[in-house]
Amino acid sequence: MVFMSTNYQINHVKFDSKKGLLSDSCQQHLLTYTESRLLTLLLERQNEIVSKEELKTFAWEHTVVTDSSLTKSIAKIRQSLSTYFPNDEIIATVPRVGYRLDLEQTSFAEDKLEHEVETSTVLPSENNVGYQAQKLPFKKSFFIIKQGLLVLSIALLAYSAFNLFRKLPNDYRKFLNNDYSAIDITNNGFTHRIIKPKSFIIPEKIKTILAEKKCNCIFMIDKVGDHYNFSYFNNDTKLGGSLILDEKHLTQELKKIEIEEI
Repeated sequence: MVFMSTNYQINHVKFDSKKGLLSDSCQQHLLTYTESRLLTLLLERQNEIVSKEELKTFAWEHTVVTDSSLTKSIAKIRQSLSTYFPNDEIIATVPRVGYRLDLEQTSFAEDKLEHEVETSTVLPSENNVGYQAQKLPFKKSFFIIKQGLLVLSIALLAYSAFNLFRKLPNDYRKFLNNDYSAIDITNNGFTHRIIKPKSFIIPEKIKTILAEKKCNCIFMIDKVGDHYNFSYFNNDTKLGGSLILDEKHLTQELKKIEIEEI
């Protein structure tokens, strides 16, 4: 079985694609689930042009999104990378086609569980002035993969919830599992419906953030361990998405979501 790498090294910067985390010895930047998927595909296809359609299909999967949403997500990734590489434009725009991650070419060996115990890290040569995206040792990657399976299961639940939103009738409560409840919030002429497990108490600051969204939306929120599973669906545009957010950055990331423009 072949796995896509979960850990990358871009010069002095590490990228954990499962956590969506960019980090070096001084700072960290957390990407959203969609941004993390986009950067992962660009890293796997570094120095190649990746079309807009391919990027949208990979990052948003079965959700139809506009080029505008892709452009905004790429801009946010660039902003995060610029804190580490202020003098370099690592993600290049190929007009009317797509994007390309401009890095020093590195050969990627596929991780195969049944044959390889450890994949060697490719180190930069002394004369290498570019940035290299390197795969970290497989033992570390495999440990993170096991942890990532939990995150993946949460993502699958989120995707199921999103598909449910697309089919929910107005009288949706009779279709809810007995372990779930729904809350309606009206603010500034917009109605928000929040679906959650009955055992989960939504923090007031989260309710406030969701109530400020300028859309007629359905939200689903749950907590597994120290991660929040969050899905949203805009009834006006018939589009939405799912995110996995850690507790530390929850409010910050929810404020950044531009649901009104999806």
